[in-house]
Amino acid sequence: MKTQKKRPLKQQLALLVVAIILGVVGLKVAGWNPFSYVDIPVKGSNQKVYSSQAEAIFAGDLTAQKALANQAIAAVQQNIDPATFKTGSDRYNAEWTIATYQMTALGLSQMAIAHPEVKAEYSPIIEKCLENLLKPETVAFATEAWGENGLSVFSSNKGHAYLGYTNLALSMYRRVNPNNRFARINDQLTEAFSRRLAQASHGMIETYPHETYPPDVAAVIGSIGLHDRATGEDHRKVLTKSLQAFREQLIDPKSGMLYQSADAHSGTIHDKGRASGTTISVYFLSFADPELSGRLFKAIATTQRSNVAGFTGIREYPLGQDGLGDVDSGPLIMGLSPTASVFALSGARLTGNQDLFQALYRSLDVFGSFSDNKNSVASQLGGPLGKALLLAMVTAQNTSP
Repeated sequence: MKTQKKRPLKQQLALLVVAIILGVVGLKVAGWNPFSYVDIPVKGSNQKVYSSQAEAIFAGDLTAQKALANQAIAAVQQNIDPATFKTGSDRYNAEWTIATYQMTALGLSQMAIAHPEVKAEYSPIIEKCLENLLKPETVAFATEAWGENGLSVFSSNKGHAYLGYTNLALSMYRRVNPNNRFARINDQLTEAFSRRLAQASHGMIETYPHETYPPDVAAVIGSIGLHDRATGEDHRKVLTKSLQAFREQLIDPKSGMLYQSADAHSGTIHDKGRASGTTISVYFLSFADPELSGRLFKAIATTQRSNVAGFTGIREYPLGQDGLGDVDSGPLIMGLSPTASVFALSGARLTGNQDLFQALYRSLDVFGSFSDNKNSVASQLGGPLGKALLLAMVTAQNTSP
């Protein structure tokens, strides 16, 4: 029997976004939620009135953010586990579980940092997410791939870069509650990753055996940078080495975008510079190198933004290059990637690009993705992972001290 190639978490997130978009298109065809968008003023916190929901979300209004948070919280309180998902693969079910808890923890932690008044309310929920991320059954898929549990063999030289997602959530929570009960494992993962990156000849470590994805390495790097911000520790030496490798080896000089896959041992590039991996890496790298994160997003905002039939989206491939859609990008619609368009919301917010944020938000909202009503995709089609992903991306913020 042919062995099925394993996909990293970023690909599972892409599949979720695809499901959201395709499901909504089906609803539109059926006549559900008319295909139009009109800015409607909304009342935010402290009775402040915004011109639209998009403006309120961009501004970080607590009332607007809580509407999304409540949906994500309700989902994870259903005790999500691999059996919740029906992908047809035990491994993929586990990956969706990890991403659901990770993105919920990130989103709620970002809110608690921006709005300390919700810290007491959200901390128990965040901790429940972290508990689930650290269960042996949650990472069983990777234990099978590597032949060891990456959460218990910190001395291993194997990459385990998929745990960068978990460590990012742990590091973010250190910003909320510095001495929380997960601090030790956050320290252990951070030190393990730092040692592996220091030993890496090309600044990269593998996600799974013989599979290396720069966006996953970006999650590892971001988790270390965020850990240092929370604890005051200093891993600049190893971060500088890996970030230099990103600058010199992993960015397409023509498009300015990050290569999608590579070989950690030889440094060989296996894919083009693409927007889907670049946009999520903008978010991850912002915690370790805001300058590099901003540089990558500038390439996205200036060369990959495109308007098609009145909608704003992010083109997956550089202008003049053709390529097929896949599990990373989602199905391309006149070259636009739904995955990159959703992930780009975080970069737009991080860089203060309100025009792009609102244009993307409005276009996605037409499809129902973020509408705060019973017919929205976040309520009806997104499922637990969709709600978590939306929350994390639109609450992204600069977490510098």
